[in-house]
Amino acid sequence: MKIIVIIIVAFSFFNCANSQGKNESTNNLFSIKVDTLWNEKIKKSEIYWKENLTKKQFYIARKKGTERAFSHPYNSNKKEGTYICSSCNNPLFASNTKFKSGTGWPSFWKPYFSKSVIVGVDNSYGMTRDELICARCDAHIGHVFNDGPEPTGLRYCINGESLKFVHEQKLEKVVFAQGCFWCVEEIFESIKGVKDVVSGYAGGTEKNPTYKQVGAGSTSHAESIEVTYDSNEITYEELLKVYFNSGNITQINGQGNDRGPQYRSIVFYTSVIQKKQIRNYINELENSGKYSKKVAVEVLPFKKFYVAEEYHQNYVKLHPNQGYVKSVSIPRYLSAIKNFPELLK
Repeated sequence: MKIIVIIIVAFSFFNCANSQGKNESTNNLFSIKVDTLWNEKIKKSEIYWKENLTKKQFYIARKKGTERAFSHPYNSNKKEGTYICSSCNNPLFASNTKFKSGTGWPSFWKPYFSKSVIVGVDNSYGMTRDELICARCDAHIGHVFNDGPEPTGLRYCINGESLKFVHEQKLEKVVFAQGCFWCVEEIFESIKGVKDVVSGYAGGTEKNPTYKQVGAGSTSHAESIEVTYDSNEITYEELLKVYFNSGNITQINGQGNDRGPQYRSIVFYTSVIQKKQIRNYINELENSGKYSKKVAVEVLPFKKFYVAEEYHQNYVKLHPNQGYVKSVSIPRYLSAIKNFPELLK
């Protein structure tokens, strides 16, 4: 068995110069912050690395191993983001410097920044190569060769197991109204790709409305939520699916027992494309035969969103035993999420 492993490793190293293949990208990360401001190196014991890395990561990063050509999904990953060290999260390479080398390993033509990598000498397997080491934690990540594309002419040939991929966020905002904002906020906070949900007021003309004014129906505003989402993780159309499956979309000026124009349903659009998507979605619902009444959701251009008072934010999670929350918000949430399980975090 040991002889077989050695042969595979040696074959992999030699193939780093000449191979072809195809794979798929998986396991993108969204929550890690790309940090270029670190000043101190990370030095840990072998025991620490064994406990905090997978067996493959430990073998490659700490024991200077290699992975089989075409075996890692990052080889064909074409998404935008940053490749960081799997041992210490040091930014190593940007996706816009990645190129298809045909070698079977993720390849780049330059490092992310000046403290990404350091170059050492590797005399293993009867040849001399320039080894690439993470400048922060001394992890082995691959080798660099002089056969890359311009402008550097270099090919940084990297083991995928030495990397983690931080997906580049493309944050956008959308505003919805559909009855009590406590309820709608709780539903959208459970959706993948949603980074923040804020309760507030929109759809009216009065400036700086208060909860007391809106709740009494003395303004033209409706209780609303502002959803900040990463369009790389979830699409606008998927958010529409969540919205139109979260409440009674045929009820005019209200939602359940919350009645009045301050509880009306509205989808606010910020572009002609969004408006068309909303209209198409409503037309499909009305033509589906599922509803005996017309869809009562208003479609309005977005103008201004006013943030509600602090005590309204994240209300359901902070007050799970409050009467309305127990009898309305939580049941509505549990009923809604059954309609889009594939979109939940």
